Amino acid sequence: MIDWDSMRDARGDSGVVVERLLDRLRLEPDAALWDELDRRLVVENECFFSVGFAALPALSQLAQSGDTEQRDRALDLAAVITRTLHRNHEDDRLVTANPQALAVLHSLAQARVATCVGPPLVRRLQDTLAFAGYTFWASISLDFADEHYHLGCPHCSTRLAIVIGDYGHYSAIRDYSDGDVHRLPLRPAAPADLAGIGQWMHDTAVAGHDMTLADGLTYLFGQAACGACGSTFNLTDWFEAENSPTQPIDPIVPRTDRST
Repeated sequence: MIDWDSMRDARGDSGVVVERLLDRLRLEPDAALWDELDRRLVVENECFFSVGFAALPALSQLAQSGDTEQRDRALDLAAVITRTLHRNHEDDRLVTANPQALAVLHSLAQARVATCVGPPLVRRLQDTLAFAGYTFWASISLDFADEHYHLGCPHCSTRLAIVIGDYGHYSAIRDYSDGDVHRLPLRPAAPADLAGIGQWMHDTAVAGHDMTLADGLTYLFGQAACGACGSTFNLTDWFEAENSPTQPIDPIVPRTDRST
């Protein structure tokens, strides 16, 4: 049983208010009710409230509605909450208490992204990643018109800027006076060589006719070199290792379900 009364939402009110909103949405799909629920659970596109994590099973049920708008609102809100798992671990018990809810959300998000084209594609792709346990990849920007990432070289710890976009595809050491120095080109992965989640992300981008995203992903899943020590490394392996703590969702969705 969920103790709604012991929790507080973004306004400081009892979680019972959220419970009642969820109950009303089961009976009365309404945009105003969804807006109110969003305001109580999400601040600046993140959820750090126990009541939000407790709401995931109810959101999973609402996402199974035959009403498309109800499904989309439930999936969108649940994905925002789930992405927050990348940095929040205080409420892991609430997430692991109902693994079936996340499996259902993952399946519904996969079906939705498979038919998606245009601007919503990236966000809906990342929603699917979140429910699959890839909360880091679900949280970072994938704007490959002008993308910049920062990470330490795994061999010498030099801080590197990774640029993927219209300005080039390279690693560099960022100097505040001289800009990007010691630039070295990134080596993209061949699409045929991608596997697992990289292959799924690339195939989804191609199916959605977003070739900017598809091309950028080949660089993200490719090789980078360090301008300080000259070493090379797999960019995504190290980027994920540097940024991804253990997730409570990891054992919930089997690996075979993540990239199919």
